[in-house]
Amino acid sequence: MKVITALLALILGLSGIYPAVTHAAPKFHDVDPKKYGWAMNSISFMVDKGVVSGYPDGRFQPERLVDKAEMTVMIYRLFDRYRPYNPNQKTDYSNYHIKHFSDVPKNHWAYKEISSIVTRDWWNAVSYTPAGYKFYPDAKLNRMGTANVLPVFMLDRQDMPATEVFQILSSMQDIPLILSPYESMEDPVFQEDGRYAEDGSDRTNILYPILISQDGNEYFFSDDFSGITATNLALLQKTGIMTAWNGKFEGGEMLTRAEAVTILHRFYNYLKQSGTLIQYSSK
Repeated sequence: MKVITALLALILGLSGIYPAVTHAAPKFHDVDPKKYGWAMNSISFMVDKGVVSGYPDGRFQPERLVDKAEMTVMIYRLFDRYRPYNPNQKTDYSNYHIKHFSDVPKNHWAYKEISSIVTRDWWNAVSYTPAGYKFYPDAKLNRMGTANVLPVFMLDRQDMPATEVFQILSSMQDIPLILSPYESMEDPVFQEDGRYAEDGSDRTNILYPILISQDGNEYFFSDDFSGITATNLALLQKTGIMTAWNGKFEGGEMLTRAEAVTILHRFYNYLKQSGTLIQYSSK
């Protein structure tokens, strides 16, 4: 088992990037200040804002693993002004609306939240099958899956050039990069790895190789998956929302409740500092 200091640095990374904002510490008897001091401010913030809550027995369960439905509900509650689909109004997202998930029935506890904000452009988090779309709401998230469900499009640096993305990801030993000459870009090697398969499988937690073409000192993404995934990872690293530790992103590490609220709190703080929070949240 990894020592706690390594785990904290892995999840939180650039701890000094945001100014500290103090919130009244919730009285959860399983949130030991000595062990969870790094997460207590975020836990307090998210409880204060009504994004998460404790359990009737007085616990927060900071080590409990988070699934896709729970993370989606947190995003829905925290960013309460982000509602991409309005049945009474035509929006840019109307064509991306998913009317029915085959695995999210109307009696699912998170049906309202999932059906309200999950659209077809949740690239890796939604699976298409001839029988309909699947979301796998009960699947536990790892760090790669977390990056795939976070609303990274809200960040204000979506035009990050591929060359900068490549430089950032090259510093992570566990991000698979496949570099090829630019001339071969029209015929990228997908290696039949299933990244575009329409078999209904859950690809949320999978990091496929990032395919990049090089032309001198310039870099270009060879396919849409590579471009979206690589840019998202680079943005999360650059903004300090999710960062590498000792040169590794550790995408296979599972997400806990304490880590989830901390990542979302950092996301919120970044939007607040950039002046764009008001578009997405009233909290």
